[in-house]
Amino acid sequence: MGTISKHVAKNGDVTFQAKVRRKGWPGQSKTFHEKKDAAAWIRATESALDRGELSKPTKPKADGLNTLADALRRYRDKVCPDHRGGAIEQLTINRWLRECREFVAIPVEQLSAARLAEWRDGQMKDRQPSTVARQMNTLLACLNLARAEWGCEIPPLKVARPKSPPHRDRVLSETEEATLLLAAGDLRPVIEFAIATAMRQGEIAALRWPDIDWTRKVARLHTSKNGLPRDVPLSTRAIAALESLERGRGPVFGLSADSIKRQFIRLARRAKISGLRFHDLRHTAITRYARTGLNPLQLAVISGHKDIRMLARYTHLKAEELVGVMG
Repeated sequence: MGTISKHVAKNGDVTFQAKVRRKGWPGQSKTFHEKKDAAAWIRATESALDRGELSKPTKPKADGLNTLADALRRYRDKVCPDHRGGAIEQLTINRWLRECREFVAIPVEQLSAARLAEWRDGQMKDRQPSTVARQMNTLLACLNLARAEWGCEIPPLKVARPKSPPHRDRVLSETEEATLLLAAGDLRPVIEFAIATAMRQGEIAALRWPDIDWTRKVARLHTSKNGLPRDVPLSTRAIAALESLERGRGPVFGLSADSIKRQFIRLARRAKISGLRFHDLRHTAITRYARTGLNPLQLAVISGHKDIRMLARYTHLKAEELVGVMG
């Protein structure tokens, strides 16, 4: 029996999702901009089912990997725990299993670029392009592994990822910094330290007192975004931020990454500074160090970038700032 559900996106766009379910067959669904087109598709699909023109259900496999849902569950349980950010991948997969039941019920052999593109477009209705692109990476990684190592006969799926918006280039001005610190309260040492070290939010939250080498004036990060440990040099300002805190054996700042994020959002709103995120402090730090004349290799030691080319998006030198260097 066919059904039609109406969906109104945040931008006001209206679409109609047509679904056809029949016992013993995988669910069929497609999205249209006109309700009449959805109704016509339901009639055509039901007629095709009556005539036996659609693909028949595949026989169950001994290894249990019959549908996309089966592959996703194995990937969630066996692979994600070994990934940095694997917990987020697991939450994402669990959401797909709850909310995208028709899609994940597709037998792996019947996956196609068209079906994947339709799913992608559906995800785009309520999420940012960059979010959908990251989540597609998880899905495609699962499918590639299932094809290469789990014996699943999945056809090649060449589907374009959504285009992400341009990289942010927000840099904190000195006036904004003064306003922010004045209203920061207990979050002030975190902000001072972030601007002085260019460390990421998660790295700051994970930093513990035994990781501080006061003699060498470095902070030891046991793991970072690229999965490798590194030492971060501590400037006079970074040392001062640490010395304002009571030393112990546990976390330096006593805040989780999520707590830092939420407190900073409230702080920026309270200080009436628009368009500012905590990660922009890292951007600000690297930009300021670049303006002091540090070369890309020196900046990479501070920032932890393995690809020096990535530093280009963090350094925004103005033309007049190069005049003195050029002679």
